[in-house]
Amino acid sequence: MRGQFRVINELLLFGIGALLALSVAGTISFAVDSLQKQTERDQYYMIANLVSMATTKSYLCNKLTDADCNLVVDIPQKLSEEKYTIHLSDNITISNFRTGEEIFIKAPKLNKTLSGYITSSARYFVLNSTNEGITLSRRW
Repeated sequence: MRGQFRVINELLLFGIGALLALSVAGTISFAVDSLQKQTERDQYYMIANLVSMATTKSYLCNKLTDADCNLVVDIPQKLSEEKYTIHLSDNITISNFRTGEEIFIKAPKLNKTLSGYITSSARYFVLNSTNEGITLSRRW
């Protein structure tokens, strides 16, 4: 009887240790996933703000020089290990290429037509500002 008690005691101790280790691993995994999603969202807002500022700068260049202006802006290929797309219209939309999750911010009111679409694999984007409008593209 004494040997069985010892085996049962060891099995219970092992089971409690395994349960504790799995719960800690699950908690850490949950925390990492939520932190990664929040970081990705913050990075998307930073890229959207970059596009907004570049659009305004391109507009001012065209307005002050009264000539067509091209502005080239470097962008990261991936945000939080995911590729993304940038769409410029009445809104600036940044979306995850794989999942389709997206964020919107209002484009600056410049009294010009805003248009364009690129993917992050371009490594840069070009804003071409003319008297007719501002176009976001991969090439000049």
